[in-house]
Amino acid sequence: MPFQIHVHQPERILEVIYPPQPTQQDVDEYLSRVREIIEGLGEWSALVDQSQLRVMSAAMVAVMAKLNAFAQLKGMKRSARIVSTAASGLQAWRMTKQAMLNIPARTFESRDEALAWLKNPDDE
Repeated sequence: MPFQIHVHQPERILEVIYPPQPTQQDVDEYLSRVREIIEGLGEWSALVDQSQLRVMSAAMVAVMAKLNAFAQLKGMKRSARIVSTAASGLQAWRMTKQAMLNIPARTFESRDEALAWLKNPDDE
């Protein structure tokens, strides 16, 4: 099962749902598709659902960190990640640090909480 990508308008939220066990082909196709989408968004927020992802290898963390650095340069203003375990939350934190993001980034256990945070940036 490949990555699922949706753009929510008018909020300009790019939602990505990770598969449980992405293959290298899944990752390559995702990187190509999502970079093209990001180029046309302007200012936007990310909603990344990693709740089904079992394990992210160190190599995949590095690849996703590079993608997040690119995304920040291309207008990503907030990043919300949905995780299901403490380990996946730690991986998300590690990726955020590797990408050297200086935008608000948080992890959540539910999609509704993550979306509410993205839609209401003044509710800090």
